[in-house]
Amino acid sequence: MKITKIISVIFWLVVSLHQSGAEDAQSSSPPTSLPGHLKPLASEAIRLPVSVIQDFPSPYEFFRSYVYPSVPVIIKQGARRSPAFQKWTDEYLKSLPESQQLIRVEMRKVEERQLPRMNMPFAEFLDRYQTTDEYLVARVPDFLKKDVLIPPSLHCTNVTANLLETMLWFSSGGTKSHVHTDYVDIINCLFRGQKDFLLVNYTRYRQQIVFDHPEGFYSSVDVERVDLNKFPELRNLEFHEAKMQAGDCIYLPFKWIHQVNSFGSNVAVNIWWNHQAYVVPSPQSCGMPDPGLSLADVSFPYHDQTNGDIQTDLHPELDFFRDPSATLTTFMDEEETDSLTEGQFLEFMDTIFPGLDQDDIWTAEALKVAHQIFQILDVDDDGKITSRDTSKFPVEINKFDPLSINLGQKMMILGDIIDGQISKQKQEILRKFEKDIPEDGNTPSRDHSSKFRGTRDQTSMPKQEL
Repeated sequence: MKITKIISVIFWLVVSLHQSGAEDAQSSSPPTSLPGHLKPLASEAIRLPVSVIQDFPSPYEFFRSYVYPSVPVIIKQGARRSPAFQKWTDEYLKSLPESQQLIRVEMRKVEERQLPRMNMPFAEFLDRYQTTDEYLVARVPDFLKKDVLIPPSLHCTNVTANLLETMLWFSSGGTKSHVHTDYVDIINCLFRGQKDFLLVNYTRYRQQIVFDHPEGFYSSVDVERVDLNKFPELRNLEFHEAKMQAGDCIYLPFKWIHQVNSFGSNVAVNIWWNHQAYVVPSPQSCGMPDPGLSLADVSFPYHDQTNGDIQTDLHPELDFFRDPSATLTTFMDEEETDSLTEGQFLEFMDTIFPGLDQDDIWTAEALKVAHQIFQILDVDDDGKITSRDTSKFPVEINKFDPLSINLGQKMMILGDIIDGQISKQKQEILRKFEKDIPEDGNTPSRDHSSKFRGTRDQTSMPKQEL
């Protein structure tokens, strides 16, 4: 098959999902009568309530019931534990000498990732944010960390050792995020205002969802006026809805798609941790919760790095997706070969996907998707990847390019399949610990006299045990 034919086929497969006149396999309705067309996101969709619990569960129960099975949950009044809930008034924050430190400010409340950001003193932001179209998204400053307590569900040495970052969100309300997904697990605690989350289970819709910005895992759709002709992947989705009040926390599972709106003077803190770390809340790593454990007591190793650096470090597959030509060329140079067969390509995939080198991860479904990825990259369809193919790859993936979008979708699907298999293995390990867990779900007490607080010399679960 000729190169032009291959490119045209790929282009048709992807562009047909996005063009306004594209045929919709899931709906025979005329474009103008599509439910929710040119209306706010999910305005006419099925909305299921997110489960609500009254307190943070033990680490064992939290990971068993929510993290491993990928289930979002609201923890009512979970943020009230933290001193920040009472202390963080604008007046108090401006009174702190450290409020003169520079922070990063978004220049528009409706998220637009291409716009520049501005640095200004925290105190200056507090003086102006109520009357401007600005909001703060920044790492929690060191001088405020002591006011935010670590949720008891994360009080295990091999969990706190894999905390990544903590972010502060501060606005006068009216902020609207992109539809996006994150490559981390998140607990978001709201200290002021209201937040509404619209969530979509990525695993359920992974064959349907296509991000037109695969480099950032987000969609550029206007969430206030959703064009279902241009973004047909947003048709017929089942949403989960979470309405948070001040004092609540929410757990957002790894890779669940979400869109967030805020109302009223709004302050929240996110805690991110590495979903793909090979750790399990075992009796050896967990104990009775330490009521005083705060953000100031744990290590956040990526505090001085950008989000892109965090993702690249934790997810080497993202490097491949963002520059497949360079990554494949480097691998071929290391292997001293000028081409890759499909079998050799699978060996390459072992090196970039965390967990693929474990037993029972290469399922038939995973192999099928890997084969589709190989076909995308084998542009001239000769059964191997060579420099002739890599020279045809796009230089910039943040442009609307059919190869990039198709590759991004398939890589996300493969990553989700792999994560599902690894989560099953972690669940099996957790079941082995059940005999050591008391009926109340708490593990034996651990000495808190010296604040271990997430130091990274703690022993994590060996990979071979997975």
